[in-house]
Amino acid sequence: MERLDQELKDFLRANMYRHYRVIRMEEKAHRIITELVEAYLKRFELLPPQVQKLQETESKERLICDYVAGMTDRFALNEHKKLFDPFERV
Repeated sequence: MERLDQELKDFLRANMYRHYRVIRMEEKAHRIITELVEAYLKRFELLPPQVQKLQETESKERLICDYVAGMTDRFALNEHKKLFDPFERV
Protein backbone atom coordinates (compact mmCIF):
# COMPACT_ATOMS: atom_id res chain seq x y z
CA MET A 1 0.00 0.00 0.00
CA GLU A 2 2.86 2.40 0.78
CA ARG A 3 4.32 1.84 -2.69
CA LEU A 4 0.98 2.62 -4.34
CA ASP A 5 0.58 5.70 -2.15
CA GLN A 6 4.03 6.94 -3.17
CA GLU A 7 3.29 6.27 -6.86
CA LEU A 8 0.12 8.33 -6.60
CA LYS A 9 1.95 11.17 -4.85
CA ASP A 10 4.70 11.16 -7.47
CA PHE A 11 2.15 11.17 -10.28
CA LEU A 12 0.17 14.07 -8.79
CA ARG A 13 3.31 16.09 -8.11
CA ALA A 14 4.56 15.64 -11.68
CA ASN A 15 1.26 15.95 -13.54
CA MET A 16 -0.88 18.23 -11.43
CA TYR A 17 0.85 20.26 -8.74
CA ARG A 18 3.81 21.15 -10.97
CA HIS A 19 1.83 21.51 -14.18
CA TYR A 20 2.80 24.72 -15.95
CA ARG A 21 -0.77 26.06 -15.89
CA VAL A 22 -1.05 25.54 -12.14
CA ILE A 23 2.28 27.28 -11.63
CA ARG A 24 1.10 30.20 -13.78
CA MET A 25 -2.11 30.55 -11.78
CA GLU A 26 -0.12 30.38 -8.56
CA GLU A 27 2.18 33.16 -9.79
CA LYS A 28 -0.76 35.38 -10.79
CA ALA A 29 -2.45 34.87 -7.43
CA HIS A 30 0.76 35.72 -5.58
CA ARG A 31 1.21 38.90 -7.59
CA ILE A 32 -2.40 40.02 -7.13
CA ILE A 33 -2.39 39.46 -3.37
CA THR A 34 0.99 41.13 -2.96
CA GLU A 35 -0.10 44.17 -4.97
CA LEU A 36 -3.35 44.48 -3.02
CA VAL A 37 -1.58 44.32 0.34
CA GLU A 38 1.06 46.83 -0.76
CA ALA A 39 -1.60 49.23 -2.06
CA TYR A 40 -3.57 49.04 1.19
CA LEU A 41 -0.43 49.54 3.26
CA LYS A 42 0.51 52.56 1.20
CA ARG A 43 -2.99 54.09 1.27
CA PHE A 44 -5.09 52.70 4.12
CA GLU A 45 -7.94 54.91 2.89
CA LEU A 46 -8.48 52.49 -0.01
CA LEU A 47 -10.14 50.07 2.39
CA PRO A 48 -13.89 50.30 3.04
CA PRO A 49 -14.89 52.65 5.90
CA GLN A 50 -16.15 49.77 8.07
CA VAL A 51 -12.66 48.22 7.94
CA GLN A 52 -10.90 51.54 8.58
CA LYS A 53 -13.05 52.07 11.69
CA LEU A 54 -11.59 48.96 13.28
CA GLN A 55 -8.18 50.63 13.43
CA GLU A 56 -9.08 51.78 16.95
CA THR A 57 -8.72 48.19 18.18
CA GLU A 58 -6.42 46.52 15.60
CA SER A 59 -3.25 47.42 13.73
CA LYS A 60 -3.40 48.41 10.07
CA GLU A 61 -1.37 45.35 9.13
CA ARG A 62 -3.76 42.97 10.92
CA LEU A 63 -6.80 44.63 9.36
CA ILE A 64 -5.30 44.44 5.88
CA CYS A 65 -4.31 40.79 6.31
CA ASP A 66 -7.77 39.87 7.58
CA TYR A 67 -9.49 41.83 4.82
CA VAL A 68 -7.46 40.22 2.06
CA ALA A 69 -7.70 36.76 3.63
CA GLY A 70 -11.48 37.06 3.63
CA MET A 71 -11.66 37.83 -0.09
CA THR A 72 -12.99 35.31 -2.56
CA ASP A 73 -10.94 34.80 -5.71
CA ARG A 74 -13.45 36.73 -7.79
CA PHE A 75 -13.60 39.63 -5.33
CA ALA A 76 -9.79 39.86 -5.17
CA LEU A 77 -9.59 39.93 -8.97
CA ASN A 78 -12.25 42.64 -9.19
CA GLU A 79 -10.63 44.67 -6.43
CA HIS A 80 -7.25 44.41 -8.15
CA LYS A 81 -8.84 45.52 -11.42
CA LYS A 82 -10.45 48.53 -9.72
CA LEU A 83 -7.17 49.62 -8.19
CA PHE A 84 -4.76 48.94 -11.05
CA ASP A 85 -6.70 48.97 -14.33
CA PRO A 86 -7.09 52.60 -15.45
CA PHE A 87 -10.09 51.69 -17.63
CA GLU A 88 -12.02 49.93 -14.83
CA ARG A 89 -14.71 51.90 -13.06
CA VAL A 90 -14.13 52.44 -9.38
